[in-house]
Amino acid sequence: TSEQQSDAAATEARRCLGAYWSALEGTIDKRKIDNAAKNALIGNPKEVASQIKERFHPNDRLMLWFDFFNHNSQMVIDSMTDFMEKVVPIVEGA
Repeated sequence: TSEQQSDAAATEARRCLGAYWSALEGTIDKRKIDNAAKNALIGNPKEVASQIKERFHPNDRLMLWFDFFNHNSQMVIDSMTDFMEKVVPIVEGA
């Protein structure tokens, strides 16, 4: 479901961001993880498209990290494919 996709995306994002901050500082600061998660595009395709439309100008360019602390190549490929096939059409109004 969309809700399950959203929950899974949030869980994965927090796991990755936690690993990032832990590697940088050697300790986990939940506030930094939460703030970083607020700055990221996280959720199911409709939520991500909505965040892009709300937060960025149509002429902006986004740098997206699908492999951020993710060493599962197939998951990275699937995320990139889902973005192009499910998120981009919504953003472009298709």
